[in-house]
Amino acid sequence: MRSISFTNLLTMDQVSHTLGLVNDYFRFVTGFFEVISTSAPHIYHSALLLSPKTSSVRRLYERYAHPLTRIVQGIPTSWDPIIATTKWSHPILRPVWSPCGRFIAIRGSTTGMGTHILDAVTHKQLKLFARQEGSTQLFTFSTGSRLLTWLGRDSLGFLSWDIRTGILFSIILLGEGRSPRDARSITYSGCGNMFGVLFKSRTDTVIDVYSVLPDEDSDEPIYSHTVEGPVTDTIWTHGECIRFATLEPRSVTVWEVGFTSEHPAAKVESVQTPNDFDPWREFVFLPTPFRLAFVLGRAVIVWDAQRSEVLLNFVGGREPRKMTFSPNGRFFACGTDGPEVYLWKESPTGYILHLTLISNSGHHSRPREPLISPDGQSIIVSHGPVLQSWSTADSSVLPSGVHPTQTSRPPQRFILGFSPDESLAATGRLANDTVTVLDLKSGALRLVIDAGMKIRGLRVAENTIVVVGDGTIVTWPLPLGDGVLNLTVNESVRKITFDHPTPLEFSPTPAASISPDFNQIAVVDAAAGLRIYDVSTGKRLAGVESRGDMPWLALEGHEVWCCSTAGKWEGWAIVKYRGFDVTKLERLDPAGGPPGGFPWQSPRGYKITGDGWILGTSGKQLLWLPPHWRSGETDMAWSGRFLALLHPELPEAVVMELLQE
Repeated sequence: MRSISFTNLLTMDQVSHTLGLVNDYFRFVTGFFEVISTSAPHIYHSALLLSPKTSSVRRLYERYAHPLTRIVQGIPTSWDPIIATTKWSHPILRPVWSPCGRFIAIRGSTTGMGTHILDAVTHKQLKLFARQEGSTQLFTFSTGSRLLTWLGRDSLGFLSWDIRTGILFSIILLGEGRSPRDARSITYSGCGNMFGVLFKSRTDTVIDVYSVLPDEDSDEPIYSHTVEGPVTDTIWTHGECIRFATLEPRSVTVWEVGFTSEHPAAKVESVQTPNDFDPWREFVFLPTPFRLAFVLGRAVIVWDAQRSEVLLNFVGGREPRKMTFSPNGRFFACGTDGPEVYLWKESPTGYILHLTLISNSGHHSRPREPLISPDGQSIIVSHGPVLQSWSTADSSVLPSGVHPTQTSRPPQRFILGFSPDESLAATGRLANDTVTVLDLKSGALRLVIDAGMKIRGLRVAENTIVVVGDGTIVTWPLPLGDGVLNLTVNESVRKITFDHPTPLEFSPTPAASISPDFNQIAVVDAAAGLRIYDVSTGKRLAGVESRGDMPWLALEGHEVWCCSTAGKWEGWAIVKYRGFDVTKLERLDPAGGPPGGFPWQSPRGYKITGDGWILGTSGKQLLWLPPHWRSGETDMAWSGRFLALLHPELPEAVVMELLQE
């Protein structure tokens, strides 16, 4: 008996190991699909180099890697829940899942982008349909995922394409008197030969039923159902019938009509809503288990209408937006007005928080509604031109080290400085109070500083580091020898206060810059504009109004430039009058920018392409950057062969050395 139990235990361990290995291979292929499909040699130059430290693929094949770049800091410890990220040339509209779960359809917000059918796992483009003029009103797959049907806000009817061939399958004109702008929802019949459309206007609410292959002699729908009462904006298919819901302040009622005239409207069931539910605010209704999700203030409420009990009452740090259920109700997701997407999982006691997904797309627009796949295995979110997919898998099938919940925190940008000899790099998060110093040769941490103030700027010399806070300049000595040294403001060698200190308003970009000769500091904020201070005394030397929010002192402090997040430059020459304690700022032509470029421009001629490739001076592809490492150009810093990527949602700055020109 003991032998049998031990054998079974070994078998379970082997199964668990195999599942973990298969999942690791899956994450490797999907995570690096873009680079593998573009350049197979970069399996060895990029993919293996960028794989997580605990990855089975890395452990098995790392010895075969041929890196052209050395990652000093930033390789992730384990796979995160992100499966794939793609970035498009134009903002994309709300994606649509196919019922089979294998495809995702997207349309661009501009007519030039067209309609794309993507592989749901890799985001590889499978089909591209000709562009359709105008914005989208309705967009859906047929029951068997064969057809993709589109209705534009200004179109005359429905266009359906065969996604296997990419050929236009049918054009179905709207019924007389119907406006596409009144169309709210579309659902296909179970057999896929018909679809119903809900139209809501000021005067009436109707559900029209159309045949996928219309009668050539008639443009009218095959049947039209008139609906009474306050109807929700969603209809759905149940068998060969269409269902819809009406909402009252204290109840929700489900009704049913047929796809043909043989089945008139009939009540299915009526259930009670909670007292604080407002049917005129944003909500989501899941008809199968009769669940209602709505926002009450900053709280997200999920109500079981059949059992009359609350399944979830969650208050987060940001305002909740855009909610969705998985088709079977096992998962519930809610976006926010920030980068967070919360995902809850069904349990015997209600819904428990399963994942807090932090969008690290590098795009600052609000995410659109999160959408859960038909099988509940993944979730997609679009924001601006970026589409991201996450896994909803249980932690039991994830590799060791992957945690089911990420820490929710607001994104904070990094600020970074290299020492002149390129031996050290100092990093900190803007408006935070901790600075770390990294040895660029070994990758080891050398120094941790508790600055005791919100960091606005820093610069590293050969033996000191200078940090600028709100109205204060503090200097610390750099460590000698090995080991990690922890310092506070009490161990600083000098602390200077500005003579006209003005608290800096929080800015998403660094608000202070120290000149290369450590003589001057440029500070900028929305309230006081650009100001120049003397480092040794803290005396204010000059000031001028500026629309920029990112100062940069160049030419040993003889020029100061500001660049806003919109990419507009302003420059001034710093003129000192001999014999007078006066400094003046004279405006420069912004066309050329500062001599030697900004810190996010390589002085050696390295380039980063729009699709994430780091190119050497000869144009050779040195490294492919994962999408979640890419951000705006001002979120990177160069120093000779070294490059730092400062994406705000990464746990630490990514620092690398390019080994080839």
